[in-house]
Amino acid sequence: MNITIPGARVVDVRTSLPRHKTLRYGRRKLTDIRSAAMHHSATVSGSPEAFARYHVGTNGWPGIAYHFVIQKDGVIYWCNDPEAISYHVGNSNRHALGICLVGDFRTQQPTAAQLESANRLIQYLQAQIPSMTQVFGHQEYPGYSWKNCPAFPMGTFRTNYSQFLQKAVGKVDKPKQVPVAIKLNGALLSATGFLQDGVSMLPVRAVANAAGGKVEWIEQTKDVRVNGRDLTEKVVSGSAYAPARELAAVLALQVEWDGSTNTVGLRGEV
Repeated sequence: MNITIPGARVVDVRTSLPRHKTLRYGRRKLTDIRSAAMHHSATVSGSPEAFARYHVGTNGWPGIAYHFVIQKDGVIYWCNDPEAISYHVGNSNRHALGICLVGDFRTQQPTAAQLESANRLIQYLQAQIPSMTQVFGHQEYPGYSWKNCPAFPMGTFRTNYSQFLQKAVGKVDKPKQVPVAIKLNGALLSATGFLQDGVSMLPVRAVANAAGGKVEWIEQTKDVRVNGRDLTEKVVSGSAYAPARELAAVLALQVEWDGSTNTVGLRGEV
């Protein structure tokens, strides 16, 4: 497997970095990845090899914490498979992919080459991993508000990344969404969903409330949970939508599709 990113150099060091003799990182599905976590190394200089030696030898971790490391010259080092649940944002590790820019940005600034490579890398990853819709700084994850990492303003980074995307891909017309009606135990709900790539996406809060489910919104990571379980949600105009079958499963509902009327039928105990 190779990663080819136009305008960026990627070096695959996954098999050459120091690893723990016995410990291994857990694995996940690509669809588990919700966000890219931005870090700085908090060192004036460094390398994936040096970081891996520290993470393994000093911290006792299975391997290097990051999935990618970007040097000051913009070269991207591929350090872990995206499926690896590496240690870099605590309880959010399962849903986050770690990207580290070499440097101590408390006293330095990221180089233009680093920021350009970071933008290109995230663009590539979001195309390969559509569920990775968010980009956060380390300190924006739950439990890390105290940590000055990556020590550059993430709001500015996200704005610049958005502008980068607009220039890279141009303005694309949004496809027309086909509305989907929703019935719960035969009763038509006032809320509607929509079809996306052949999948019925339903409004999480409206359906969960009608079915007696518990909805939680995790502000730091922009994740929604129903009955304590994560969903592969999509946020549209401030509202979270999830695949009908996935939402039905966490609500213990049966689901059926009526293609003649574009209606999702949900049945269960209310």
